[in-house]
Amino acid sequence: MRKSIYILGFIGISFFGHSQQQAVYSNFLMNDYYYNPAIAGSKDVHEANITYRNQWVGFDGAPSLLMGNFQGSVNNQQKMGYGVSILSETAGITQNTGIYLNYAHHFKLSEKLRLGLGVQPGYTQYRVKLYDAQLADQGDEVLTGTVYSANAIDVSSGFHLYSEKFFLMGSIHHMLSKDVQFTQYNGNLDFHFNTIAGYTFSFNSDPKKKKKPFDLQPSVMIKYAHPAPIQWTAMLKGTLNKRFWVGLIYRSDDAAGISLGAQIRERFSVAYGYDYTLSRLSNFQAGSHEIMLSFVITKDKPSLAEEDDKLNNSIIEELKKKIEEKEKQEKQEQKNN
Repeated sequence: MRKSIYILGFIGISFFGHSQQQAVYSNFLMNDYYYNPAIAGSKDVHEANITYRNQWVGFDGAPSLLMGNFQGSVNNQQKMGYGVSILSETAGITQNTGIYLNYAHHFKLSEKLRLGLGVQPGYTQYRVKLYDAQLADQGDEVLTGTVYSANAIDVSSGFHLYSEKFFLMGSIHHMLSKDVQFTQYNGNLDFHFNTIAGYTFSFNSDPKKKKKPFDLQPSVMIKYAHPAPIQWTAMLKGTLNKRFWVGLIYRSDDAAGISLGAQIRERFSVAYGYDYTLSRLSNFQAGSHEIMLSFVITKDKPSLAEEDDKLNNSIIEELKKKIEEKEKQEKQEQKNN
């Protein structure tokens, strides 16, 4: 009986403690919508994706996460963005299930630079399934069939400054925290701060060279949640022909890994990430696996002017080819004479 009380006390501290941590993703850029609500509507498509992460394989009770989200903008105009997310996080005998709505507005600062501001309200439920606890006294039924649960209203917000080559974004999660408590459990949520930045270097971008374009993108994410120390993740990502990519990842004092991805068709892409823990946990687990499937549901239809430009450009290109072929023939004839 006494041992069961100790277990109850430990579970209570774990469950009702502070700083419910966000999940850690290998390829944080593929999951930027999870970290920043201002992402919604920044693309000229409607997109849905599903992500599953199995952390610390082989470690009993290790965390896992399943998340699905959908986001886009009104008429694919990249102005008023919206979205919805559903997630389920499990770690040992604890589970967190939440649903979040999203709104973002995007402003055109210049011909190349845009700014998005987003807010994400949501509802989340935290549960502890005590009937799954491993008891020291087998047969002690103190915890049999018991489930502790608590609910919270959650709000996040963020900004997204971006262009074709550059992006800088920041967000605050669990904004209500202790100041505005719609539910008793809101007092257990501490602020989470995220910042993500990156730049894309393009090579072989000239179509006349008839070489496949290659993009090299260094990026970094910085996370902070009191009382945990600041954590940063760096990634160097290379993308070939806008379709295939590979990324090398290092997470400060925690893990190193790799991320792979491919656009299978115009509307479907898949990504896989693996990271291996460098801490003392490395002796008890075989790394973490992550997979993401992404679907483009609607695409922005080109305007009549854009279709005309495309047609005119194709005609011009065809004329150039004919002129070049004719010039080659004339030069060849001159050599023969």
